[in-house]
Amino acid sequence: MRKTGNIDLSIPRQRYYSDECELNICPECGSGLTEENCTILLCAKSDSDEGEFMTNLSGSRFCNNCPVVVFDIDRVEQAAKFGTKGDRNLKYIIAGIIDLDSIPDDKKHLEIGSDENPVPLVHFLPDLNTKTIIADKKPSRNEPCTCGSGKKYKKCCGK
Repeated sequence: MRKTGNIDLSIPRQRYYSDECELNICPECGSGLTEENCTILLCAKSDSDEGEFMTNLSGSRFCNNCPVVVFDIDRVEQAAKFGTKGDRNLKYIIAGIIDLDSIPDDKKHLEIGSDENPVPLVHFLPDLNTKTIIADKKPSRNEPCTCGSGKKYKKCCGK
C-alpha cells in the first residue's frame, strides 16, 4: 500500500478531469480535495506520434472521503504533448495510477513493464462518462478553414 500524506494510491478510484468539475471540490461527495503527485500511465496520440508512457503528474487532487481523483487537464495535456512530441490532433486518456510501492524489493532493480516486473497499474473504477480528451485542433494550411467560409485555412483565417 502506497500512502503519500493521507492518500492511499493503491485503491481504485473514479477518474475526473478539471474541465468537467472543480479542482478543489469532490464531484461526488462535495468535500475538499488534497493535492498529491502520482505516477500515471498516459496513453496519447497525435498526428506525428503515439504511445503509452509513465509520467509523474503533479497537481492531481484526491478526495479523502471517497475514491475520487481529479486530474488537472492542463498538466495532463502538457505531459501528452511532451510524450508524443506533437500536438496536432492530440488525443489522450489516463489509463491508471501506477503504484510504485507495490513493487517487491527483490524486483525494484528490474525494468518496470518487463515480464519479470509488470507495471503495477491501479485501474480506475468503471466510468460512465468515458471520455477521450481532444485538444483544440489548428487546421493545416491546406485544410478547409474552420470558420466555414469554404476557403483554405491559409487563404482565410491563417493569414
